[in-house]
Amino acid sequence: MTQRRLIAVQKALVGALLACALSALAASSAFGWAPPAKWEAGTCNGTQLTVKNCEYTSPPSVFYTQAAGHPSWGLTAFEVAHTGSGESRRPDETLKRIRVDVPPGLAADPQALPTCSRAEFTANACSPLTKAGFVELEAFVGAPVEKVLKLEGNVYNLEQEPGLPLLFGIEVKGVPPLVENTQLLLEGHVSYAREPALEARGVPSGDFHEWFQIDNIPPEVTVKLGPLPIELAKAKLQTLKSKLFFDGHAGHGNFLTLPSECGPPSKSTSYIELEDEKHEVVSAPTVPPVGVDGCKNVPFNPTAQVKPQTSGYDQPDGAITDVLVPQNEGENEINTADIVSGHALFPEGLTLNPSAAHGLEACSPALVHFESKEAAQCPAGSRIGSVNIETDLPKGSLTGGVYLAAPNGTPITGPPYATYIVAESVYDVKVKVEATVTPDPTTGRLKVDVVNSAAHPFNLPQLPFSRATLTLNGGPRAPLANPLSCVVGNTESDFIAYSGEGILKEFQPAFPFAATDCPAAIPFSLSQSTSQTSNTAGAFTSFTFNLGRADGQQNLASVQTTLPAGLVGLIPSVPLCPEPGANVGTCPASSQIGTASATAGVGGEPFGFSGPVYLTGPTNGAPYGLSIPIEAAAGPFDLGRVETRVAVGVDPHSARVIATATLPRIVGGVPLHLRGISVAVNRPSFLLNPTFCGQLATDSKLTSTFNASQIASSQFGVTNCGALAFKPSFKVASSTKTSKANGAPLKVNLTQGAHQANIRSVFTQLPLQLPSRLTTLQKACPQATFEANPASCPATSVVGSATAVTPVLPGSVTGPAYLVSHAAEAFPNLVLVLQDGGVRVILEGTTDIKKGITTSTFASVPDVPVSSFSLSLPTGPHSALAAYGNLCAHSLIMPTVITAQSGAQFKQSTKIAVAGCGIRIVRRKLVGHTLRITVQTPAAGRITVTGRNLKTAKRSVRKATTTTLRVRLGRAAVSALKAHRRLKIKVRVKFAPRQKGEARSTASTTVSVKR
Repeated sequence: MTQRRLIAVQKALVGALLACALSALAASSAFGWAPPAKWEAGTCNGTQLTVKNCEYTSPPSVFYTQAAGHPSWGLTAFEVAHTGSGESRRPDETLKRIRVDVPPGLAADPQALPTCSRAEFTANACSPLTKAGFVELEAFVGAPVEKVLKLEGNVYNLEQEPGLPLLFGIEVKGVPPLVENTQLLLEGHVSYAREPALEARGVPSGDFHEWFQIDNIPPEVTVKLGPLPIELAKAKLQTLKSKLFFDGHAGHGNFLTLPSECGPPSKSTSYIELEDEKHEVVSAPTVPPVGVDGCKNVPFNPTAQVKPQTSGYDQPDGAITDVLVPQNEGENEINTADIVSGHALFPEGLTLNPSAAHGLEACSPALVHFESKEAAQCPAGSRIGSVNIETDLPKGSLTGGVYLAAPNGTPITGPPYATYIVAESVYDVKVKVEATVTPDPTTGRLKVDVVNSAAHPFNLPQLPFSRATLTLNGGPRAPLANPLSCVVGNTESDFIAYSGEGILKEFQPAFPFAATDCPAAIPFSLSQSTSQTSNTAGAFTSFTFNLGRADGQQNLASVQTTLPAGLVGLIPSVPLCPEPGANVGTCPASSQIGTASATAGVGGEPFGFSGPVYLTGPTNGAPYGLSIPIEAAAGPFDLGRVETRVAVGVDPHSARVIATATLPRIVGGVPLHLRGISVAVNRPSFLLNPTFCGQLATDSKLTSTFNASQIASSQFGVTNCGALAFKPSFKVASSTKTSKANGAPLKVNLTQGAHQANIRSVFTQLPLQLPSRLTTLQKACPQATFEANPASCPATSVVGSATAVTPVLPGSVTGPAYLVSHAAEAFPNLVLVLQDGGVRVILEGTTDIKKGITTSTFASVPDVPVSSFSLSLPTGPHSALAAYGNLCAHSLIMPTVITAQSGAQFKQSTKIAVAGCGIRIVRRKLVGHTLRITVQTPAAGRITVTGRNLKTAKRSVRKATTTTLRVRLGRAAVSALKAHRRLKIKVRVKFAPRQKGEARSTASTTVSVKR
């Protein structure tokens, strides 16, 4: 930057010496003031003596053209419009102000040589070491002198002052005894802002070229009228001609530097603007006879490296980024080319940190005031770091902040992200740069780009700097997060030069970056906890599941959680969220069953997010699921909806609910670094507590992003199980339709009212008349075949079917009953496979046979409410049971014990109802003149007893029962008794069942009457 300033200084000095020469783009036609008669600017070879002859008419070898090189001399020369010739020349106007604009990249470095203070300059006491050049000029001195005088003088490098990045003092020696010495100040500036008035005259602005100005040029000079000092007068002073030379090798030898961009002479155009005492302005460009060349010789080796501010692994980090550009200062060296674009890949694992969103704001382009002199007004909450740029200004003087940018407004909806780098100095230099940050969508690795664009054509101007240091904020809200390992990563970069040469190989060289303090193995030990609003057995409750991860732990990738046995939801009470809305989180409120929250980011202040939990249909192969949409809105960011699908299934043996989810790892290129997860199922009257008061637990299998696994468990329990009612109804039926070929049937029906203790086990013992069929037992399905796939079992192993109705599922669960053989058990087990909509429940009953009597025990019935259950073992070639004897001959009793989850028991000697038996006469007895006949009925219905010599008797029964009817004898029978005669009476008993569709039945017997 200072290099440009220097060249500008050269031109300005020339103008200043003469009374500020420099011409404007167009002359004012209103006043007829013409552009300069002569206007030249360039860089020359030679000594102080020979360079005086350097002009546009000189041969090309006289000019210095090496890009980024340090020329021996810098020249600016002009001659104002005038009349006359020779000693009679008279300037057309008297200059009041001059301004010179030099090409971008042409710079002077005031730090290359010592400086002279303003006081020393005023006292003509500047050290020769501060001399930056010399000047030759011609000026017309008016009456009483009326003469063109040839003058000369020196240019000194003055101390920079606030508002002035460059300041030179021009000391013009007088012509004794007529004219005394004259001092002028040449102020140097940087055109970092748009100047519409300047551009209207065709002069570029805002491209960071240097420009110089001499203001308030004295229009007169003091002259002596005689030999005595008191005889003084004021004479008009008008600049006529000036030739200013800057010593390009002054100081360290690098006082002047050419642009690093090669091009034809037009690339080196300079502009001069002159203003006279009447405020008329003229301006004009000048194009040197030679351009800038030799770009292939320009060295270019900038580097970028990222250093941790805090090196601890998995910690928030305000990493420090250093861009280093070696500057070659020797007078015979070629300086480093300026950077036209830069790109850097940050180390793998150094990523954006969600914790930074706390209190974060964004800065809009309007608040930066790009290409304006106005200072940036970004909100304090958008500042994420600081910047220091070392240029040709005094060390540490160009500093500022790094701000989160919102070039397209807020909210910021995704990458690439942007930052504004704003650096200012008291010397009236402002640098405003936009950098884009693009994270890798799968790893989060950061790529930073700084390029010139249509919106910011001078984002990286030809501005020489040796070092730019960006330090991001540290602390718990630092914008970066260190890697979760101590594996060395690299910062890789590539830069492109204005010279068009020396384009580095992409993303080279590399600089190591490593976190520290890693243990031998990164741990993976998360905390898990649960809570519920009610611990009363069987009551409605809510349930909250929490996972916590500390810094330094491996990140969580997936969760499989098994809820406590008996903690179930009433799915039919919730309208399921349909697809495709479930997959994008646009579910109706009626499907919501709870809320979820998560915290993300490293450090002590992770950022929190929350959202609803909806119940859905089939998800990832499971019969049900959860849709958890969470808006990734944090500070000025809104990265959209993050949808997590949770598969909800049922363990087939315990009926425990299993929730499985793969968690999002990265959103909008930002790794989440999940710190906490909480899911609360809190819909009223949805979730039921278990009815078992023993020890229960929530069990989880957690998997990390490094494929490590952890088993986590948290205790769960309920109380007051004994207060629950337990009144199941258990009925069994068979039929007389039996045969040796097809065996005997059996049907079991169990019902239970709501809000009772759930069943834990069932024990039954079949009567001797219904033995297990040995030929069927021998065809049981092998255990291995069944476990692989029950449907692969042979058809001969299927002995029946079962159906259960539960309030937790919308339909009934039904399926086959298998006989399954286990090598370690003497008899096959009766296994029921019940399914509905993807829910499968397997009930396994053990079988024992002793002395022909079969017992079955279902010892582990899931803790789930069941409204009704039925088991049917039909007749057929592979029936489970056979029939022994007449099933109607005697009452068939099945001893039954049903145990509740609460420990309560229901015991009964279940009478098996045998269909097809009809009414049966159990016994008869004649007492006096009354026949007592005992009958057994198969069901509810009406009994009618008739017979000759008997009066008709009738009775209704409400169920299958044994009852005795008293039937009076008729007159003939009574007479026979009195006469001691033998009389045989045929008795007929009819049964009409109450239930329609059931068959009527009759029974007969003969009674002998004698006395």
